[in-house]
Amino acid sequence: MSNIQLLIFLSLPLIAGIISLLLSNKYLIGRLHAIFMISLFCFGLKIVNNIIALGSINLFNNTVYLDALSGLMIILITLVSTCASIYSIGYMLNDVEDKNASLFKIKIYYLLFSIFIFTMLLTVTVNSIGLIWIAIELTTLVSAFLVGFYNKESSVEASWKYIILCTVGISIAMIGIIICYYAVTNAGGIRELGLNWDYLLKTGNKLDPHLMKIAFIFILIGFGTKAGLAPMHTWLPDAHSEAPTPVSALLSGVLIKCAIYGIIRFTIITNQSTGAIFTSKYILIFGLISIGLSALFILTQKHIKRLLAYSSLEHIGIITCGIAFANPLSIFGALFHMFNHAMVKSLMFFSAGNLALKFHTKDMEHLKGVIQIMPVSGLFLLFGGLALSGMPPFSIFLSEFYILSGAMDGNHFISSIIFTLFLIIVFGGLSYHFLQITLGQVENNHTITISKGEISRSTVISLFIPFILISLFGIWIPSPLLKLLNEATRIISSGY
Repeated sequence: MSNIQLLIFLSLPLIAGIISLLLSNKYLIGRLHAIFMISLFCFGLKIVNNIIALGSINLFNNTVYLDALSGLMIILITLVSTCASIYSIGYMLNDVEDKNASLFKIKIYYLLFSIFIFTMLLTVTVNSIGLIWIAIELTTLVSAFLVGFYNKESSVEASWKYIILCTVGISIAMIGIIICYYAVTNAGGIRELGLNWDYLLKTGNKLDPHLMKIAFIFILIGFGTKAGLAPMHTWLPDAHSEAPTPVSALLSGVLIKCAIYGIIRFTIITNQSTGAIFTSKYILIFGLISIGLSALFILTQKHIKRLLAYSSLEHIGIITCGIAFANPLSIFGALFHMFNHAMVKSLMFFSAGNLALKFHTKDMEHLKGVIQIMPVSGLFLLFGGLALSGMPPFSIFLSEFYILSGAMDGNHFISSIIFTLFLIIVFGGLSYHFLQITLGQVENNHTITISKGEISRSTVISLFIPFILISLFGIWIPSPLLKLLNEATRIISSGY
């Protein structure tokens, strides 16, 4: 793999954004952008194939470092971006018809969408943890404009809340990075390489454990804020509920996992200095709090997109618990769960977005028996809701089973009981809500006057991709993905 190939890959979303800005045909913009995103995904698969073959790749004078963790994130970002771009075709045209957006707004949307993709890809490809910090901050700045895209009072408020909290969080993370750099120089390390991941991986055992413990706490709180871990999660429900639906899928499906990616990278380095017990303890605390708090909000939620946002809080807690259990099986399950959650949450936001466009409300009190009005979206919402709650045979059940098995294998019995109890509560809450929405008795008279049918072809096609994957991967994991997950598990486990 060459520098030029990677440069082309990273440039594709920027080119797509610029072309979208130049076009004047509202029908052509979305279709052309989707073609670019499909190309980006195919190019990403080629890069991941090279990673699987070579193990790790250094490019641009060691500025870029790619390994299995990077490869997994590249697949997530490009796949969810492709699905969201396809969904955006019909979604944005519907916004124009409803006078929520103009041609200029569509251009700005696709430009920001493309830059957002670029910043997330930058996060998972750069070598330096300092550059990772910069890239994550860039994701905040760009996505804040997308959260406030509709310029309503509620969306602008959500955007400001998001940018303030995440910027404070990322500032805290920067303190941790500075302390880590000081630990490197204090240990006689090479200053120029002091923040490079591959260098820290080799010298981590020489770093002062006291300094690294302090640095890790700052990193966990800082990046944990961006990941939406409780109790730093308060931006998450507002941002997810106010953003355009395709952006909500990106925020939930991949953005919060970019922050988890940063935490995982730093955990591996810290473990070499302090041992795994220290990092696992704190990660597990935040993970269990996140799942427990999400269960309370899920039970009482009335707004469908906020319900999905609190579900993201639950699943980011599940992923962090899987990492914290520090067992190869639980780590494998956590990484597999990152993929599964991205797919299920894309399916759910797209389905919920279709309902919101048709019924002109996100209040679940007015969304009852929707399968009668929108048979396709309603059916996907039902299956997706069951999958999201952990129902077999969908893939989320499998990854949760791996995490719980790893926890038991690692003798985390008390944590496993708490973990399972919270999952049972969430299972009941999500199942109840989505059964009521899809199959419940129609109570609101205005639904009778709503014409039956779907929003558009693209908003239906985009539902099939994630649904097929979560159904297929519940019984079979393709060999290339299995190799990638196993190698990523090995990278993390080596730190333990």
